[in-house]
Amino acid sequence: MDKRIIMKNALAALKEKGADKASMWLTGKVKEEFNIVYKELNLLRTVESQNLLLVVIKDNKQATTRLNQFDEASVANAIDEVMTSVESSNADPAFDISPMQDPQVFSDGAAQMEADKIVFRLNEFTKTMKHDFPNVYFDASLSFGKYTNYYLNSNGVDYAETGSSYSFMTMFTAKVGRKMSSFNYTGFDIANLDKPLMEINSTRELMRQITEQTETKAIPKNFTGDVILCPFVTGDLLESLISQQFGNSGLLTNSSRFPDHIGQQILHSKLTVYNKPSDERFANKNPITGDGFLAKEAAIIENGVLNHYPIGLFTANKVGKKRTIGDVDNMVVESGLKPLEDIIKSMDMGILCMRASFGQPNANGDMSAVLKNSYYIENGAIQYPISESMMSLNLVDIFNNIKEISYETFNTGSSIFPYMLVGGVAISHK
Repeated sequence: MDKRIIMKNALAALKEKGADKASMWLTGKVKEEFNIVYKELNLLRTVESQNLLLVVIKDNKQATTRLNQFDEASVANAIDEVMTSVESSNADPAFDISPMQDPQVFSDGAAQMEADKIVFRLNEFTKTMKHDFPNVYFDASLSFGKYTNYYLNSNGVDYAETGSSYSFMTMFTAKVGRKMSSFNYTGFDIANLDKPLMEINSTRELMRQITEQTETKAIPKNFTGDVILCPFVTGDLLESLISQQFGNSGLLTNSSRFPDHIGQQILHSKLTVYNKPSDERFANKNPITGDGFLAKEAAIIENGVLNHYPIGLFTANKVGKKRTIGDVDNMVVESGLKPLEDIIKSMDMGILCMRASFGQPNANGDMSAVLKNSYYIENGAIQYPISESMMSLNLVDIFNNIKEISYETFNTGSSIFPYMLVGGVAISHK
């Protein structure tokens, strides 16, 4: 039976059994994956997954259940289970579902996998690695994923989304004699295979860097100063900041330092952060939010000013705020005008942070990380790769201490981040 019909029948059954409101997500994905192991293409596998999430609200109580079998008996059992669970749940008037909106159908990406091109690009990548970086040992995978997402609720919301993308991932380390670098990795999603994998984002530069990281040196001294955050680290820290200070987590736990600051400048004026769910640069667009609304393009932070709390419907109801754009799935940080090379030249002393292993920030935003695959900078030039060191910072402070944002960016396929030079970071020997 068509899965949309299964969902509509389940929705009717939930209402018949006493649900005041109900919603459901059906998600499915098929992934065809090709792998390189020990520099040889040697594996093709297919991974398929699907599940149906049922959400029921009755008497201001909410319950959920999830199933991955859609036969009549399995769906009926899930409906009985969730209706039983909702009776014993705790009531909260903040529980709700999205209001009536016009039905929408979204489609994006290639209809079919180009298997021959996947093999060609992976063999091309392997050949380039062997020729240009013979001392680098690596594994890699290139997969094609097709997905379907359906959302229905009892207010008449009916959304359908289908799409596809290619996903590349590689992990690598260099070895010269008995000396080895630490490992590094990179990955991204792309809409097509028109370009060599080595030439997308900073893949070639990361391979070049790993070849010189078999010998590292300690930083000359502990200091508090400037750090260039690579795009991956910029993204990780910014996502943590938004979640803790402006998102569902920070507002629900009352831990945000900015609980009522819409329209106020709270971060550096160089920082502008968008949600761009329809950006054509993305291989993976997210037109439907998790709480059942159409995703909106908006500046969350514009020149340091907080324009929106990116929170879902439950959080908005719970803390008494207006829901505007919901959760952020396609984040874009506005790039700057200076290339990374010129930013490095402007530094007297500091660190180029190319990878970091983070702990969790505390309630105030303080956190620490181990620097990996990173470099010491002095007198406007990279001096040498550093041995593992510690970096301590405050999430709010560093995004108020932005000195430069690079012209170069890294497109993960669903987000775009630049390099960012920030001040006030404590660097110490591990």
